[in-house]
Amino acid sequence: MPNHAPVVPAARADQFITQSLELAGVSLETVEKLRTLFRTIVHIPDNNPTTQELAALGAELADGWANVIDCEREDLERLAASTLMN
Repeated sequence: MPNHAPVVPAARADQFITQSLELAGVSLETVEKLRTLFRTIVHIPDNNPTTQELAALGAELADGWANVIDCEREDLERLAASTLMN
């Protein structure tokens, strides 16, 4: 027998979606700030190469996480739109 998600009232599901969208928005904003910070560190002229390489890696990781969070946020927006139609 496959596992199924518990059934919750529609109002509660809408609340979960709304809270998840808010969290995704805050998370995306935070990761974008980190990406900006790392990119700034990369371009500081007096940094040693190791610092620049680590900052570049941080910026790359932030780019990846921003993409993941943005995709999840888009999925949640579609879900929210579909629940409004029903």
